[in-house]
Amino acid sequence: MRAYLLWLVLATLLPGVVGASLLFVHQYQKARAQFEKNTLQTVRALVHTVDNKLLQGQSIAQTLSTLDALEAGDFARVHRQARQALVLAGGGMNMVLRDRSGQQLVNTAADYGTLLPVDGSPQLERVFATGKPAVSDVFIGPLRKLPSVRVDVPVQVGGELRYVLSIGMRPDYFQDILTPKSIPEGAVASLFDRQGIIFARNVNPAQSIGKPVNPLLRNAAARASEGTIDSRSREGMPLVTSYSRSALTGWGVAIGIPRAVLRAELLGQLALMVGGTAVLFAIGLCLAWLIGGRMARSLQALTGPALALGKGVKPQPVTGVYVREAAEVAAAIGDAASLLEERSRELAAKESALRETHMQARFGTWHWSLGSEAIEVSDSVPHIFGRPLPPFAQQRGTLLVEESWQQVQQLMTELVRIGGNGKLQLHATHADGHRIWLDYRCESVHGPDGRVLALRGSVQDVTDRVRAEEALRHADQRKNEFLAMLAHELRNPLAPITSGAQLLGQDGLDPARTRQISGIIARQARHMAGLVDDLLDVSRVTRGLVELSKQRIDINAVVLEAVEQVQALVRDKGHKLEVRTLPQPCHVFGDRKRLVQVVGNLLHNAAKFTDRGGEIAVTLAAGSELVVLEVRDNGIGMLRAELERAFDMFVQGERTPDRSLGGLGIGLALVRSLVELHGGSVGVASSGQGQGTVFTVRLPRCTERASAGLDAAAAAEASASNVKVLVVDDNVDAAQVLAMYVGAQGHEVQVEHDSTAALALAPGFAPNVCLLDIGLPDMDGYELARRLRRDPATARAVLVAVTGYGQEQDRRNSAAAGFDHHLVKPVDMASLEKILAGVASA
Repeated sequence: MRAYLLWLVLATLLPGVVGASLLFVHQYQKARAQFEKNTLQTVRALVHTVDNKLLQGQSIAQTLSTLDALEAGDFARVHRQARQALVLAGGGMNMVLRDRSGQQLVNTAADYGTLLPVDGSPQLERVFATGKPAVSDVFIGPLRKLPSVRVDVPVQVGGELRYVLSIGMRPDYFQDILTPKSIPEGAVASLFDRQGIIFARNVNPAQSIGKPVNPLLRNAAARASEGTIDSRSREGMPLVTSYSRSALTGWGVAIGIPRAVLRAELLGQLALMVGGTAVLFAIGLCLAWLIGGRMARSLQALTGPALALGKGVKPQPVTGVYVREAAEVAAAIGDAASLLEERSRELAAKESALRETHMQARFGTWHWSLGSEAIEVSDSVPHIFGRPLPPFAQQRGTLLVEESWQQVQQLMTELVRIGGNGKLQLHATHADGHRIWLDYRCESVHGPDGRVLALRGSVQDVTDRVRAEEALRHADQRKNEFLAMLAHELRNPLAPITSGAQLLGQDGLDPARTRQISGIIARQARHMAGLVDDLLDVSRVTRGLVELSKQRIDINAVVLEAVEQVQALVRDKGHKLEVRTLPQPCHVFGDRKRLVQVVGNLLHNAAKFTDRGGEIAVTLAAGSELVVLEVRDNGIGMLRAELERAFDMFVQGERTPDRSLGGLGIGLALVRSLVELHGGSVGVASSGQGQGTVFTVRLPRCTERASAGLDAAAAAEASASNVKVLVVDDNVDAAQVLAMYVGAQGHEVQVEHDSTAALALAPGFAPNVCLLDIGLPDMDGYELARRLRRDPATARAVLVAVTGYGQEQDRRNSAAAGFDHHLVKPVDMASLEKILAGVASA
């Protein structure tokens, strides 16, 4: 380096000294030649600086082209990291990433997410074609519409040239070149591209940048790479212009000295040349020696950090750098090392998170190169199988069942032959012996010649999903079975009801026969109503719509009331029922009706599924906090699978073709829901088929003391008297049957089938009780009730809603309309008789 600088000084000074000595007569001409030569050297130095600037931009672009975010396709992170790097590298630059179509993917001159333009150019195509960096000419940027120049470098992703990364440089990036320090005073200096377009100028830059140089200069630069010519500035000033064009980039620098300034400068130099030549010569040698030494040491100091960066090792801080450009390179190396270290940590963290996600999702990837037995897998694959993945041939019968192995073999053979992709659902064996279901995907990997070189894919444990799908299929099957069962259960009571109705239509039936048929119809109607009530009951309970009327009650009384309800069934089947209550009252806090329903359902279940002459035992036990109820039978028992589903909705034991043990399969589901609403639990146990069943209910024991008061005695029933009853129902048969029943009790009955006629009849008839259907055609039962309440003749009448709607909301609606009672069809005649008796005794 020192030698080159010494030769540079000699080459600069000696020709002037020799020329001045030999051709003193032609001092002016020679002085001018020397001045032009000096100017040309300055131009060359500036061209060299321009090349350094452009190469610096290329180095930055090549550094940014290695960002990990490009490999991952994370353009937001590319944008952020590029901005940070360019801030560290200095101003006047921006980074642009484009694909083959010229579409800008990232532009640091705009915020990430801004809609970017398509920016294609022949240079872009050339970089993609050659894979080599290139420097552009001056162009107007598509985003900011300002003159710019860029350095393009190719970007390899996965071994493929996928993008071109460009470092765009604005004119202010070169502002430190054409400064007064580097340009003779009064000179006009320009930086221009290969086409002669000005990119930087020290005089009137705003009016000159982007415009062509003087035609004389452009033509001269086209003929020779450097030289000196007479020309004029863009402002019309006569100049002696020295220019030089870079052999590396094709860019050039021109310095034009005004002729008047040149003449004055040469005359002054002539006077000083003789005395100053020796001094300048000595100073030049000394400076060359000192500067050369500093530059050499600065460049040598960069060698170690550069090698360390290339090896991926963090370089040591650079010291002993005296040249600004070398210091900037050293700083850039340090920044690049820090960025690489940070990206390495982030990459390691993301890889760890990805591995953890794969573990949790039981998802893994694999890669199998043809001709190799070993299969490369992600860390999560052994976690899925509970063991390392052996070669494919060894998976047969061990890892994969035979059928699944054959499917994989067939798919891989096809993909190796014709390429493509495919997926399978496989049955595999975990290391601990249980079976798992796998979602298996595979695709072919092709080489440059199109041949299949490898297979890769993914595998995921989908056992939980497959089991869930199976559970849904079972639930759908139970729903279909329930619908068929419900149809059968409803047809059973409909058959005797239909037959009895037909018999009642025959003439000549004796009263005893009529009463028998009527009793059959009434029993079957109550049975159907019970089925519907059970369905509504379990629907309300499972949806949480049941409001419990809790109070402190004796569990002994609950059991005895439930036993009383099933006595008829127990007696009909000849069972022996043993009841063991507690010797002292034992209280729980609950709804008496619902708890009786729980015990009754369990007893009814035990009686129904125990062969004739069986034994059933009800036992109560109490602890300090719990009351335990046990219902034991020696009936048909349950299998293990039935025990697991005993309390599920619509689940029944094995059914016989004659449905002698029929039902809707909702009783035990209702039991569990009601017990849980009371804060308790219910369980079932059985030793197997034919070994009987034990149901155990546990309820929280109530420890509060009972109030000392006794229930008030029921009021004595007053003697009955005749009641006037108005029946309004648009169903003629239903109205007539209801009227016949009320009339048979000795009451006076009037029947109407629409609301208007009922309102016309009511004032004259003055009924004591009105039985009103809700779903009347012309005016619904709610409005009819409100109008009857407004009529003085019927304002005090007892209004009874007779309807097929029995939900809690329906009862609230009828009460709001003015009804005193709400009966659900088919009407429970005992409830109706109680209402009529209450009115008669009032």
